[in-house]
Amino acid sequence: MKCRSIAVLFSAISPVAFASQPAIPPVAESPGAPLDRSPIAVYPSVPPGPSRTISGQCFVVTDGGQKVKLAKVEVKIYHQREFEWYAQEVSARCQARYEVMKAVACPKDFAALPAPEMNRSIAAAEALQRDFHEAWQVLPAADASASTDADGRFSITHHVAAPYTVFAVGSRTFGGETEYYQWQVSSNVIQNPSEIVLSNDNLR
Repeated sequence: MKCRSIAVLFSAISPVAFASQPAIPPVAESPGAPLDRSPIAVYPSVPPGPSRTISGQCFVVTDGGQKVKLAKVEVKIYHQREFEWYAQEVSARCQARYEVMKAVACPKDFAALPAPEMNRSIAAAEALQRDFHEAWQVLPAADASASTDADGRFSITHHVAAPYTVFAVGSRTFGGETEYYQWQVSSNVIQNPSEIVLSNDNLR
């Protein structure tokens, strides 16, 4: 069910309680503010650390076991306090958007809806997933970043003091549907900085 995927996606941001809500107008006419896409204020500068290099690969594994390497994914490095600051703002924006959309995107009894309402609910859930993905696109520039190559590999030399966060968002469209991916990996859990894996195992 589509609302289940929304719950999983949103749980990475903040707890969500699904409840019966009054019906809202069609997605295109939803009341309330749309997703806030305005720039996020820049966190105060953090003193740099020693030069270091991280590298790795970004990919997903399909249900059929196929390894899909993700090219052109921008991998960014933020100081951990800086990233947490930004994540709080993104969380607030996603929560506000969810409150507007939840009644239609995640109805209490999806299976009991008539076909037109099911289609409306699915469209709303897909719009909400896209909005959650786009909410992370307005983060201020990272201290260091690099895009993955055709094999999904990346290498970044940086001066971000530990602890830092390796952050990336990506997407993949196939069969008329789009999957959205997000990674937030703390340097505290990175065992081998020269072989960081961004995959299904550490998706948010």
